[in-house]
Amino acid sequence: MKLALKNALLVLSICLVCLLAFEGMTRLILDDGMLYELEMWKYAREVKIRDLQADLGHRHRKNSEAQLMGVPVRTNAFGFRSPEISETADAGIARIAFVGDSTTFGWGVAEQETFAHQVVAALAAVGRKVDGFNMGVGNYNTAQELALFRDAGARMKPDIVVLSYFINDAEPMPYYAASDWLDEHSAAWVVLRYRLDSLARQFGQSPDWKRYYRDLYAPDSAGWAQTQKALSGFAEAARDLGARLVVFHIPELRELKPYPFDDVTAKVRDVVESRGVTFIDLLPAVEGVDPATLWVTVPDPHPNAKAADAFARYMVPEITSMLDDLCRNKGKGCRGE
Repeated sequence: MKLALKNALLVLSICLVCLLAFEGMTRLILDDGMLYELEMWKYAREVKIRDLQADLGHRHRKNSEAQLMGVPVRTNAFGFRSPEISETADAGIARIAFVGDSTTFGWGVAEQETFAHQVVAALAAVGRKVDGFNMGVGNYNTAQELALFRDAGARMKPDIVVLSYFINDAEPMPYYAASDWLDEHSAAWVVLRYRLDSLARQFGQSPDWKRYYRDLYAPDSAGWAQTQKALSGFAEAARDLGARLVVFHIPELRELKPYPFDDVTAKVRDVVESRGVTFIDLLPAVEGVDPATLWVTVPDPHPNAKAADAFARYMVPEITSMLDDLCRNKGKGCRGE
């Protein structure tokens, strides 16, 4: 009996040592500040916070700071990835709200290199009286973006609402399982779980990325139905504010020419334009570029600074046209003297 207990304790001790060694190796060797799954884990722990509002699920902490994918990330007193901003714009200032998911947030991109920041900076550089804020939140769908806008963005009274649409915005509301100790504290567990999921996809136990995206837009997809309703909600929210709404479509950057999701883009365009809202496809801004040069890292095809710059340049003319109307009709966003 004593021998059996001794052997059991020995086995448990060896397992514990192995687990601690795996954790230490993960943190000291694998965690170089650019490993996608670990950086997303840090984002969830250090910047995000759970929100029990059913159509939100999570949001950004206020006044948070983190180093993610090699760049500093901060949020202001409203939880936006932007400098501090007053709740009310000064007279004559046209305010621009940038709404979206991680592509708007600028995953892996320095704050000043996000397209939200670049658009406002470019307009200010030519004398336009503008300010703006970035409401992008990672892992949001369009319904969550609308809920956050109604909760935190509308009170800022933007004159122009820039909604960035990405193909996975038609995902259904995420399921927030109760996190266990490993989820909260173990970097090794995060890496192991992510790699196992990748293997499952590689060997066909999970749908490949093209099929996954296309299935989101099936006629009976609950997520797509929810997204269409949310796009209508954005049009209504903008009208209630007296604001202009424009939807910019962010292309999936793994393949650009030929682009594999033109039919999906057309579906989204039809819904947006049927609500009387301007839809601009940003694919032409990058379709002649080698896709891999537009990714944050080779395994992570989020738009990098080069892609954000191309998107910003393509956005500026449309937003400039809106500012011209605002200047004529409301005396906002005009060129300074």
